[in-house]
Amino acid sequence: MRMSLSSASPASREEIGDIFIGKDDVFKGITVEEDQVPNDPVLFEKKLISSLTHWKSKERRGIWIKIPISASQCIPLAVKQGFVFHHAQPTYVMMTLWLPEGENKLPKYTSHYIGCGGVVLNEKNEILLITEKERPELFKIPGGALDAGEEIAQAVEREVWEETGIKAKFESVLGFRHLQNYFFGHPDIYFICSLKLSPESTTINIDPKEIAKCSWKPFEEFVAMATYPTQKTVARLVNEYVKNGYRGFKPVPIAIFNRPGGNSLHYQGTDADFSDLMNPKKLEKSMIITSTN
Repeated sequence: MRMSLSSASPASREEIGDIFIGKDDVFKGITVEEDQVPNDPVLFEKKLISSLTHWKSKERRGIWIKIPISASQCIPLAVKQGFVFHHAQPTYVMMTLWLPEGENKLPKYTSHYIGCGGVVLNEKNEILLITEKERPELFKIPGGALDAGEEIAQAVEREVWEETGIKAKFESVLGFRHLQNYFFGHPDIYFICSLKLSPESTTINIDPKEIAKCSWKPFEEFVAMATYPTQKTVARLVNEYVKNGYRGFKPVPIAIFNRPGGNSLHYQGTDADFSDLMNPKKLEKSMIITSTN
């Protein structure tokens, strides 16, 4: 089992002499933040060698060093001591070293792209479709990539609004597509979501920088123009949604330890919560109510 990046313990630190200040985790690892990395390469190398000697004596395992771009001259010195690149951002590079012998158990960097598309229907059961400027004849549902820190619901509402000017409220995840070898050899997960059209939102106002066309199309017309796999998948899900009562996976907020923000579980089932499991009569009533809706 690989170690999890989410398992860091709260701000446990150590500082002994000329070694780096490190934040430890439950897997006996150490993370050195960028504010601890000196710009002076001579000082950096000295502290790194002393730190490695100390960490090995303490049987530390995974070592993480976040080197800011201002100290990029220190990167070759870390490589000299056996560190490798884990990931990079515009202002830093994260380097790691696995100290024990054997297989490196440190988790790899994020391996997937995440995107979403919104199925929005009007009172005529017409579907909201767009074409992109790069492919002006290829109609698709509006959507795009999640921004950092966004929930699926937030992202799909934002993308529909930005691309079409239509306000709609997230209802559920109808399904998702898992695509291999998307960008740079990484897979992509694309969530197809249902949204409820806001009654006051009737005027289409496209983003002219990205969108060529936007219009409401009869579902049958969308089916006729579906030529590539994702279009066909969306058409199948919309058919189930409109004609067969399928409602997809609804979101439920959940609290994750040490992970603030909008965390949620998407599932298909009754509205019973955990406390209902301890009350069989209440649970049975919840199931009856749900089955009659």
